[in-house]
Amino acid sequence: MAGITAGVVIALVVGVGAVIASGRETAPETGDVPLSWTEGACVRRTGPRVGLVLCEQATGRVSAITATPPRCPDDTDEFVSLGSGRTACVRNTGGDHPGDAGNGGGVLRTGDCVAVRGGERPCADGDWYGRVTGVAESARRCPLGTVEALPLKGGEVACLGKDGRVVTAGDCVERPELPTSTRLLVKVACASERAWARVTGRVESPTRCAEGSDRYLRSLRGTEVICLSGVGATRSGP
Repeated sequence: MAGITAGVVIALVVGVGAVIASGRETAPETGDVPLSWTEGACVRRTGPRVGLVLCEQATGRVSAITATPPRCPDDTDEFVSLGSGRTACVRNTGGDHPGDAGNGGGVLRTGDCVAVRGGERPCADGDWYGRVTGVAESARRCPLGTVEALPLKGGEVACLGKDGRVVTAGDCVERPELPTSTRLLVKVACASERAWARVTGRVESPTRCAEGSDRYLRSLRGTEVICLSGVGATRSGP
């Protein structure tokens, strides 16, 4: 089998870009009640900044104060950088919740959709690479149904299922750019003139490719091999 290096796995930095907290660590007192960045505090977004306010003026509430990088609750809609290695996790008080599964923001978790570059995407937009089956410490800890694991900032991986542009056994793909490419494999109908090869499996080394495989793609990370069998005019070709 011919070995081809292709950028079929690209590291992602996933998550909502943190905004900067406006004002001081403790906002001016109103009556006898000081406003400070603590769990339960009320906040309001004004343009690109988020500041402490009275709860009747709030657009969000702090659900947790955590270290940076943040470990926020699953229902977090956005992160607010407080400086000194601390982050406030904020949940919106209205009906707009980008942090809910599939909505394109907040904490990455099962049901979210991710782009190959730049983080989460709303699943409804359709412009995403894969759907998350879970977030794990390593690819070996991904749940059943996972096809691909993409590294995240912080050392974890996003486990992705077969939805979107993730290729799995039986899919046909276009020929990638050679000799090295950061372009993703593009799925096409197997009857298409653009079909170059059919995926026969995703394994740890070429020696594990299924019988009938005549080529393979090695990811730039070097930890996975995508086994292929040529189709049409490309069968047994380079």
